[in-house]
Amino acid sequence: MTAAASRKSAAAHAPPVQAAIVVAGVVAMWGASFVSIPIGPVPITLQTFAVCVLAGLFGGRLGLAIVLAWLVAAALGAPVLANGAGGWKAVSGPTAGYLAGMAVAAWVCGEGARRASGWLPLTLVFLGGHVIVLAAGWAGLAGVMNPGPAFQSGVLPLLPGAAVKSLAAALTVRLVSR
Repeated sequence: MTAAASRKSAAAHAPPVQAAIVVAGVVAMWGASFVSIPIGPVPITLQTFAVCVLAGLFGGRLGLAIVLAWLVAAALGAPVLANGAGGWKAVSGPTAGYLAGMAVAAWVCGEGARRASGWLPLTLVFLGGHVIVLAAGWAGLAGVMNPGPAFQSGVLPLLPGAAVKSLAAALTVRLVSR
């Protein structure tokens, strides 16, 4: 079975298997929050790396379900966000745009991964997912601060990490899917 075929069939799992994948994905997203480098209003974390890998492995539908379940857990107070944050204030604060962008990126990355035939196209798909997260995050930050400073503090410092995480996620998905 090819990597693309295995990613396509992930959504065909029985509902209990899908539920287990979502729970495991939420745990992975939580684990990714432990790597947090504070650099301004938004820390650098491995959460977007996890979004790309999970969506790349399990497809857009399950990737979206994982991110939505993770966001619900966070909104209900589970400390699953960067620096152990959780609660409504954490999901509706300055990082709300980034969090919403992760849901959209999960679907886009999962659907794009089904069509990507190699590590470079997959890297570009995941880079596109990071652009979605950063654009949504910038829009959210621009609601609480001026757009220029929001871009300078909430997008520019995150671009190098987005590129590295996109490549690392693509290589991870390719290796795991073999």
